[in-house]
Amino acid sequence: MAFDLLLRHGTLADGSGTPLRPADVGVTGDRIAAVGDLSAVADADVALVIDARGLVVAPGFVDPHGHSDGNVLVDGALASHLHQGYTTQLSGNCGFTFAPLNDVSRPGIEPELEALGLDPAWRTFGEYLDAVDAVALGPNVAFLLGHGTVRGAVLGADDRAPTDAELAAMVGHAEEAMDAGAIGLSSGLIYAPGIHGTPDEVAALVAAAYRRGGLYATHMRNESAGVHAAIEEAIVTARVAGERAGRPGRLQVSHLKAGARAVWGEGAALVRRIERARADGLDAAADQYPYTAASTTLATLLPPEVLALDPDDAAAALRDRATRARIRELQASGISGWENVAQDPGWDGIVIARSASRPEWNGRSLAALAGDLGGDPFDLALDVLADDRLAVDIVLHCMDEGDLEAIMGVPWIAVCTDAGGRRPGHPVLDDGVPHPRAYGSTARVLGRYVRERGVLPLETAVAKLSAVPAARLGLADRGQVRVGWAADLVAFDPVTVIDEATYERPARYPTGIAHVIVNGRLAIRDGAETGDLPGRLLRRA
Repeated sequence: MAFDLLLRHGTLADGSGTPLRPADVGVTGDRIAAVGDLSAVADADVALVIDARGLVVAPGFVDPHGHSDGNVLVDGALASHLHQGYTTQLSGNCGFTFAPLNDVSRPGIEPELEALGLDPAWRTFGEYLDAVDAVALGPNVAFLLGHGTVRGAVLGADDRAPTDAELAAMVGHAEEAMDAGAIGLSSGLIYAPGIHGTPDEVAALVAAAYRRGGLYATHMRNESAGVHAAIEEAIVTARVAGERAGRPGRLQVSHLKAGARAVWGEGAALVRRIERARADGLDAAADQYPYTAASTTLATLLPPEVLALDPDDAAAALRDRATRARIRELQASGISGWENVAQDPGWDGIVIARSASRPEWNGRSLAALAGDLGGDPFDLALDVLADDRLAVDIVLHCMDEGDLEAIMGVPWIAVCTDAGGRRPGHPVLDDGVPHPRAYGSTARVLGRYVRERGVLPLETAVAKLSAVPAARLGLADRGQVRVGWAADLVAFDPVTVIDEATYERPARYPTGIAHVIVNGRLAIRDGAETGDLPGRLLRRA
């Protein structure tokens, strides 16, 4: 056989950003064997021929910011990502991972484990990766180590600086994870317990990642009124970590946004701030999901002093009248550096996405619920947080379209989902009313922002979906359609591709993504799953 797979008559967007061109793509095993005019190859000499006429053939998309750490152990297909054309996803973002897991860190992870029905046997990050490696996977997966989880494994929920010995233990966890194959380190500096970490503490762990060639991805300390200062903190942390490591490293600003009315119109200025760091020699970049709503945990409306408690103690505190009065006072006055979502965007912008204790609330804003129930949205929020032990997901309508488009037009900013893999109708992975980005991110960029609004050219969009994030992850042979590179490919219809997922009905696959090939094997054919699960765990070399 000349090839195991041949895509004929397609229009190639090779991921480099160069103009579209007609080209066939031949695949042998898990590698791209030929690109160009392959009309001389007879169909009889190919195991499987796909007619890609009218389709754009592109590198498989790479999601640089995902949250499938537990989902992948429930359903390794990660169907919502495969149907979007993702052939690789990086999880372990926002400082939260499922390892290291010990008696100290487990209380902070337990609510997620319970929601997914997981009873893990691993303890170290390496053991966690081994568990993932045993799963049949749809796309390829890779993982960052979470600073918050490392802090939780050493200090628990405590709001204090580590001792020298404790910091050394935290660095030891980072070194173990990197040596086991972690892509790098992430931080989530608005979430407990990462919120309690100082820049110096974070830099010590980032330095451990940098010494081994890893990436630092940060959910910054503030994405609302304090976003400019938060970017500066991230830049300084990366520079200090590079000095300590004795080598510069890569900084990835996670899901860049102007995430509050107080900073609407600042999108372009945020980009310029990162561009100045790039011009000064820092290897800095960012990613973005293509929506004006965020999704996070309702616990972000709590002040840091409450987030210093473990989930059970925090739940008990929230039932105390004096504590509630203190929280209400803080929300009214504000705390420097704290993302106070009760104040901006306010209760009408906070929509419950998932509550175990009140599933009937899913998909409704706290303002609407208060109106129907005759209550105070503040009290409703604290009631559900207490009953769900802080594990309440929300969709947060907090951004402006102009900022979104200003950031999207930047070629070096990748496209992400900021979501875990899901599946419609699944008893675990279809709970709640989640953010539609889990199902629609890639098609929304290609359909809405490329074809309909003309925010960016198709070639640039494909690069932002493939080559740009692949390079950030350090994947040397993925992200472009090149001979000898991994045969991760997607074929989509540029005329019809569009997201079907909405805020009201998020569990809907996109239209127009016809074929998805992972490691040379068809995972999606004619828009449907083949049942083949050809993905791999990608460990840092």
